[in-house]
Amino acid sequence: MGYKREEISEYHAELFLYLRSWGLREFHDEASYYDWQREKLSKEELRNFQRLIEHRYGGEDATGDIEFYDELARRDLIPVLYAQRFHYFLTIGTSVCRRIAPACRVLDFGCGVGILTLFFAQQHPGVEFVGIDRSPRSIEVAYLEAEKRGIRNVRFEISQEPPQQLSGTYDLILSTYALFQAEREPGLPSQTWKTFQRGCNLQRQKQMEVLTGIKGRLDALLPTLGPMGRMILFEKTWNLGRRILFQRALDARGLSPISSPVFCRYRSVDEEVMDGPLYEVARLSHGVAPFEWNEEPYRAPGETLYRCIGIAAERMGQVVVKDKVSATITGVHANMGSWKFRFGLWKEILAWGLCEHSSGLTGLVIGAEADGDLLYQLVETVTRITESDFQQLVHDFWGTMIHAPEDPSLPCYENHYSSAQIIYEGLPSKCIQQETTFHDGGGREMHIELGTTTHLTYLYCANTFDQRQLVLIDEERAQVLIEYFHESIRHPDGSPA
Repeated sequence: MGYKREEISEYHAELFLYLRSWGLREFHDEASYYDWQREKLSKEELRNFQRLIEHRYGGEDATGDIEFYDELARRDLIPVLYAQRFHYFLTIGTSVCRRIAPACRVLDFGCGVGILTLFFAQQHPGVEFVGIDRSPRSIEVAYLEAEKRGIRNVRFEISQEPPQQLSGTYDLILSTYALFQAEREPGLPSQTWKTFQRGCNLQRQKQMEVLTGIKGRLDALLPTLGPMGRMILFEKTWNLGRRILFQRALDARGLSPISSPVFCRYRSVDEEVMDGPLYEVARLSHGVAPFEWNEEPYRAPGETLYRCIGIAAERMGQVVVKDKVSATITGVHANMGSWKFRFGLWKEILAWGLCEHSSGLTGLVIGAEADGDLLYQLVETVTRITESDFQQLVHDFWGTMIHAPEDPSLPCYENHYSSAQIIYEGLPSKCIQQETTFHDGGGREMHIELGTTTHLTYLYCANTFDQRQLVLIDEERAQVLIEYFHESIRHPDGSPA
């Protein structure tokens, strides 16, 4: 399903102005946001809000959630508290809005105060919208806003929790952050720390659906979905265990993806958030689904890339250049002096680019072979680079590190993503020195391993909830990882794991 770029840009621009009409402000740094929050809210209001957050997360019960969102629906609090989600609204609202057509009747489940529901209704005046939420005060605010804005193609209803039988039939159901309620639940564990694969334990699946609230909400919504209807869903399912749990719940109810799920990236004040994916699903009465459920970890382009300077770059550079140098580019900068860039592939698993400068700067950017294309694009850039562009390139890659104090414990390479497993499995001449596998207090099977590879020492950590960490360091500083290993395998009380 394709969408015109100008349509996306138009919705984005319209939504930006619309959010401002609610009093929401866009922030790019945490300090500015909290300064504004303190201007708008008293200390007592902030303390009460923090109490509600703690109560809500303490038990994740319906009563705590309703009390929490009732408080958020205070008209004077909405701009301050929802401003944290400004870019979330922009990203998700734009993506959903362009997918609404050709629906004629839309249910927005968990509509809150109606910020996005009213925008969708405004942008699609020929479509009937119904927003439901369990927070009475949120529904009251949504009604008042619809009346104030003169939006007539929308109505709002209070839903019970858990939702009972819902009325009406819809050809599109929207739900964002409303089906998967247990935010701290990691989902289904993998079979072992060595794999991302899950087994087919139907009993565990059903138990988890009840625990997370997915069962009650999906089972209440599905009878309202018309025979040719669609659902557009966006949940906090970035973690693979949560994503697989959610996908299997949808699949068990006969729902299949009808477009490619979209992982979304947006900012929360000054922090980048990856979440989703955004699903578009439907019941398929016949034929093969055009898209399949994907139970593999999501890997973002460039996620394996790592940058370092100083000792880490120099010593890792000495290791990688011994294997395969594919390109060497030199030049002279009037102010910065002479420089040399070398590029290559180490042991067929790590692509790298090494910058050495007459000023004494040594900078390294290194990543998995899968991200090699990004580094080879850098080769083309450096080949044609001007003096001013070279200075900017150095700043872009290593600028924040250049003037920082030298950190003797800085790794030569570090990766905290699922892609660390691929690199770990491909390490040459791997020799395990120490390893341990145990179960932590959270029910995870945890593996920690210390070993050597060609001219390097490595530390690898993995568990059954898809967390992976790989650290490489030169042999001269191996003690750093040895100490880290022993710290990692001790319980909080100091006893060995």
